[in-house]
Amino acid sequence: MAINYQQLKHRHFPAIVCKYDAGLAAKIARGFGAGLTPQLAADDAPYLAGQTMLPMAAIALADGEFWQQRPDTGIDWRRIVHAEEAITIHAALPSQGTVIVTQHVEEIFDRGPERGAVMLQKQFLNATDGTPLVTIDVTTILKGDGGFGGKPYVPLKTAIPEDRAADAVIELRSPANDEHAAYRLSAGLSITDDLPPGKAMMRGLGCFGLAGRAVLKLVCNNDVRRLRKMAVRYAGAMLTDETVRIELWNVDAGVAVFRMRAIERDALILNNCCVEFDV
Repeated sequence: MAINYQQLKHRHFPAIVCKYDAGLAAKIARGFGAGLTPQLAADDAPYLAGQTMLPMAAIALADGEFWQQRPDTGIDWRRIVHAEEAITIHAALPSQGTVIVTQHVEEIFDRGPERGAVMLQKQFLNATDGTPLVTIDVTTILKGDGGFGGKPYVPLKTAIPEDRAADAVIELRSPANDEHAAYRLSAGLSITDDLPPGKAMMRGLGCFGLAGRAVLKLVCNNDVRRLRKMAVRYAGAMLTDETVRIELWNVDAGVAVFRMRAIERDALILNNCCVEFDV
């Protein structure tokens, strides 16, 4: 069964009412590695106490059913690649409360029978009175679903300035493979079985959240109200209990690009990422 462009493009997603408290806010923060890097203990304290909600937590609140597995989509879900993700912040998430999550498929681009398709999905978090809080953009490569005759995909380009050293660098620790690693993949979903003993792969959600903590520190002085947009491009796996280095370059007023690498494995995790913030 091939994908049906019109059916996917107009697929209905029911609104989800998501209620959360300070305890869930703290659990999400721990899933993003908060509290594991001694140098950031003071910065992480409000997140772990449930007093401040990390902006990246929007992705955790919007995390729901793996609907691409449904047979009626026609998607070859075993060949899906989570490629890019971005959040645009309209207003700060409350430390606890209720948000309404809605979503739709924005577009599906055709890269041809050999290269698959690219699906752009939007998720919206609004307050109960309709006030926009966060918009999430998710880019997924459907490797087995190209050739349906859709419009071609032209990717946006963000480049790291390779001709100069990073303006800021920080190293963080990922969660250990225990109950705090809320966003680790199950063994059956890992893209590789060749993992060091005691390690597990982290979901993109966990990578995004950890990188977000880094850029909040590097460009926002840990003030969540200053973050406006953050976009990442997934380049490789992040594992539990490893050290990652985030390198950041300022490219304009209120705009920086960054990448994230696993130190012990010397492996790229995120690349050509971008953050926008109030100066």
